[in-house]
Amino acid sequence: MITVRRIHPEDLPAFLAFPDHPASVLDDIALYLDKMFTQGAMRQDWCFILEVQGKIAGRLAFWTLPGSKQATDLVLWELPWKETECPSLGAHFLREVFTLMAGNLSEKIGYILDSPSSSPQWQTDHQERRNVLEALGFRISRETNRFEWHAPIEATAIPSEGTHDLIVYSSLPEVGEAAFVDAIMRVSQFTHDQQITEERLEKGPLAQAQEMFQDLQQMKYEPEWWQLAYTEKNELIGFLMPTVSPTFATIGYIGVLPEQRGHGYIDRLLKQTTDVLVQAGETYIRADTDVKNTPMAKAFLRAGYHQFASRQEFSLDSGLLL
Repeated sequence: MITVRRIHPEDLPAFLAFPDHPASVLDDIALYLDKMFTQGAMRQDWCFILEVQGKIAGRLAFWTLPGSKQATDLVLWELPWKETECPSLGAHFLREVFTLMAGNLSEKIGYILDSPSSSPQWQTDHQERRNVLEALGFRISRETNRFEWHAPIEATAIPSEGTHDLIVYSSLPEVGEAAFVDAIMRVSQFTHDQQITEERLEKGPLAQAQEMFQDLQQMKYEPEWWQLAYTEKNELIGFLMPTVSPTFATIGYIGVLPEQRGHGYIDRLLKQTTDVLVQAGETYIRADTDVKNTPMAKAFLRAGYHQFASRQEFSLDSGLLL
């Protein structure tokens, strides 16, 4: 007998204990889940188990930005990946939970797969996960390299060939939302990010920029953190939009206008972004950049960040499984 159901309070220890991980990993996952519950990014009634003959054979939960009523991502998804029945079990599990979550799902549902296995989800059996996702219609929407920074950071020199002219920073309250949306639209015109390029083609440059601005607003941030950068002649250079996710501080979105590139500005904007977060008390920062965005990856390395993982982002129209 196969059963898919929401967990009850007494099921939580068993939910966390599946599959068999080292104690340190189980503790880390438990802390993550507790933090997500506290912040409102996950709910107990968004946690599910798959039972076969009365024994747990799978688990998963749904995640969203704190305060949202619509789930956006699958997390803590586990199955008996090496078993021959895993693909069929996985398909059944996901279809059932999508049905149970009807009315609480966003238009698109995502799943992120990080390699190597790391906190907080500790994913193993990457190819088996891809096989189940792709069989159900999930497709890779973005591939990134992941970078992180830990305080303290050693000072890094600005490249000697770059400009050392004064940069003037103006915050969101000083310039207004429209100026930021316009800057995002201009920076994204010649981006190395595949997802942004596709969204611009699908939605149009202005709508894409407005949606990105609104998406970043759902994260934790202070308006003064978001800054436009100008030359002394009041020429726009680019922008920085750091945020704090439910689990860590992040660069958010940062960019230099196409006509301003090649002068070393990105190094200085990245340092400014890092400084803003450090001054806000953050000591650990993460950032993702498209695998094809080599210039940004090099900038992270110059700034003292190091690559710790690669990520594949999968997505699916939730209606396809309802």
